[in-house]
Amino acid sequence: MEIKTSMVNCPSCGHPYDSAKPPRCPRCGGFAAAEVPGGGFSATEPLSGGFAHTEAPGGGMGGGYNADFGATTPPDAGPQPGGGANPFDVPTVIGGSRADGDISEPVVGWLVCIEGPARGTDYRLHAGYNYIGRESGDVRIRGDQQISRQNHAMVAYDSGEHLYFVGPSAGRNLIKVNGHAVLQAVALKNYDVISIGTTRLIFMGLCGEAFSWEKRELENG
Repeated sequence: MEIKTSMVNCPSCGHPYDSAKPPRCPRCGGFAAAEVPGGGFSATEPLSGGFAHTEAPGGGMGGGYNADFGATTPPDAGPQPGGGANPFDVPTVIGGSRADGDISEPVVGWLVCIEGPARGTDYRLHAGYNYIGRESGDVRIRGDQQISRQNHAMVAYDSGEHLYFVGPSAGRNLIKVNGHAVLQAVALKNYDVISIGTTRLIFMGLCGEAFSWEKRELENG
């Protein structure tokens, strides 16, 4: 009696075996690439529960579709530049920052916290009024509960006269300059110390007779 064999090499591990007896490779358990009529080889059977690419419902190859788990979607890459809000669109300033505020206007001076919860933080000032508050305003001093949420005080810069001023606004607690209570706007000079709540701020002006943005624009034509 003639004994027929179908010797094949396992496509996974290369081990030779008779595929007519065990349907799988006895070494690794993989399926043989059996010959099919017309030449060529049949496709290997995918493992159950695998992530093989299958035809998506409605036709076409669903590269992101899995028969066991349904359609899959790529991870969200987040907002992209030029496509709405960008998490990287955070204004940065070399040498200082205007905390949580708009920095589109040229800086004319700074307040630097030297005492209080925000110690070490610097705040940019722009021309006109700069309102100081704990949660909103041009200068936001976080953490000092004795500072009103908004409009506690203001610092102003007059670009025509090149003068700086500080005064109370709608805050309930007094403000002081160099230890003296201020009931109305007074002039500021470099290194003056403004006390608001438990916070002390030192003032530094940029603009004056030696430099101003208006003068620079005229010089540059």
